Amino acid sequence: MKKNIRNIAITAAALTLTAATTLTAFAGEQLAKIQDEGVLKVGIEGTYPPFTYHDDDDNLTGFDVELARAIAEKLGVEAEFTESAWDSLLTAIDTDRIDTVINAVSITEERSLKYDFSNPYLFVGRNIIVRGDNEDIKSMEDLDGKKIATNATNAYAAVLENDWGAEIVPIDTSQQAYDLLEQGRVDFMFSSDITFNQYVEANPDANVKVAFQVNDDVDPIGIPLKKDEPELLEAVNTALVELYEDGTLTSLSEEFFHKDYSVSPEDYEEFNK
Repeated sequence: MKKNIRNIAITAAALTLTAATTLTAFAGEQLAKIQDEGVLKVGIEGTYPPFTYHDDDDNLTGFDVELARAIAEKLGVEAEFTESAWDSLLTAIDTDRIDTVINAVSITEERSLKYDFSNPYLFVGRNIIVRGDNEDIKSMEDLDGKKIATNATNAYAAVLENDWGAEIVPIDTSQQAYDLLEQGRVDFMFSSDITFNQYVEANPDANVKVAFQVNDDVDPIGIPLKKDEPELLEAVNTALVELYEDGTLTSLSEEFFHKDYSVSPEDYEEFNK
């Protein structure tokens, strides 16, 4: 039976509740280490607007970059960024090269087994994107045998490949995916509302369109941390609440997305039911 992508988010919600609200018997040392060193080490792509990118003056910015800086400030430290291809970001947490990845990381069942996630700070819709002249793809069933441009560690790559029959054409950046799509070398790509709207705004002549939204569902975005570091998890969640309450999350969302996608503490509770 084919899996419903919505079910992945629901299962991840239960795992996130455990991760976000249950402290282990022995507190970890990572928060103390971060505060002693005065640095929160954050992994990002740096090529994923409007989340993480370089502006026209080559300054690193984006919603997640500014969010990371705000969280670091709440922890009493500075954010230090490591830019890398998406496929290597999460593994850098495992090897202690970075403390976390703040780069539109979807909360999924598989990831929640390996990392503790913060409460979600965004909910975004996920869409199947096709060329403007494509009339063949209108539902998930139409993806069977079609080529998708995505990286292998995309949260839903395995589902699209194994359960819906899509053929993965690996890429490193979202721009590569759009290029392959417009060149007709792939049939579709997977994109959030936010990143697609940003791309179309920056490229008004792009020959791309939304074929359909996946299951009319939204994707929870959170901050992955090494497991068994309850003090750091609690500190990050506290920072997110404070950044919502002082208006920072709303302000950043409106600045970079032109819409308020921020998630309130009440939304946390609803998500974690």
